[in-house]
Amino acid sequence: MLLTVIYNILKKKEPYNAELYKKSDIPLVSREITVEQAILLAKAQGYRIMPSVT
Repeated sequence: MLLTVIYNILKKKEPYNAELYKKSDIPLVSREITVEQAILLAKAQGYRIMPSVT
């Protein structure tokens, strides 16, 4: 992100404008998934799910 800002400043020869880059200041929305969804996601990524040993 910083490299993009610097590149545009140098290319356009304009002063830095923070309003153009505010989008990155927005906090990420936290996401939650169930254990079952996490298992399916892991399987889709190629992981083998082993039964827990208790």
